[in-house]
Amino acid sequence: MGVACASVQPKPTTDTACTDAKALCWNFEEGTLPSGWTAGRDEFSGQLLVDDSRARSGRYALHAKGLVGGKEGTQGGPKKTLRFELPAHFGPVMWGRAYVYTTPARPASHAGLFNARYPRPGSADRAFDTLDWYEVATFREKYMAIWHPPEPPGFPEWVQVSDTPLVLDRWTCLEWLFDGANGDHPEAAEPRVWLDGVELSWPERFIFSDPPTTAPLVREKATDFTVIEAGVFLYQGLSVPTDWWLDDLAVGTQRIGCEPGQQSR
Repeated sequence: MGVACASVQPKPTTDTACTDAKALCWNFEEGTLPSGWTAGRDEFSGQLLVDDSRARSGRYALHAKGLVGGKEGTQGGPKKTLRFELPAHFGPVMWGRAYVYTTPARPASHAGLFNARYPRPGSADRAFDTLDWYEVATFREKYMAIWHPPEPPGFPEWVQVSDTPLVLDRWTCLEWLFDGANGDHPEAAEPRVWLDGVELSWPERFIFSDPPTTAPLVREKATDFTVIEAGVFLYQGLSVPTDWWLDDLAVGTQRIGCEPGQQSR
């Protein structure tokens, strides 16, 4: 069946995609930057473009090409991202999905892939650097998820590192749940992430701050997510030129899922 995507023509696939009326999907089949997306971060070497070098389905995908720069273990690394302003009143809960392909090596550095941001409680400020945010990333060659306060500095942050190595040289389906409402709980929920339908576990959880802090961290609750950022953003150096592709990116208020047989486990 076809994929109902925002501002693009559907491509033939069995993907479950956008059944949620509020969902937004991007399959990059325009062959260029999709409508509504704007350039975000651009640091060190490499490119972020829509091209036909590799696609999960259809012809095109978002390609972070040849990222390299900085020194591993030292702050500062290549960052190539796009940003999209969400419709008003999106809500405080976001499900997301993207297919990701990485080659040739697993970065040891913190490599973000996607984040979603929302205003702090009681604040009318919508500037990007004033927003709390959730992130899906990799770190020390494994998958990671984080809740952050506004960036800069972006910490103290709540970090969850999985025991699952980043998959190389094949397409994988990453899903996430950012629950900024979290029912009657006093804080926003921890981020949750699934890889090919299997929820990741987080044997390593900690608060990161520079300098270290003993102050308690409070994950502030959300009213509405307002902006998303996709691409690749490394916070430390990357010595091996590395490529990432992202395809069939989608966000919504209900679970979007992977292809049939890859969803809930």
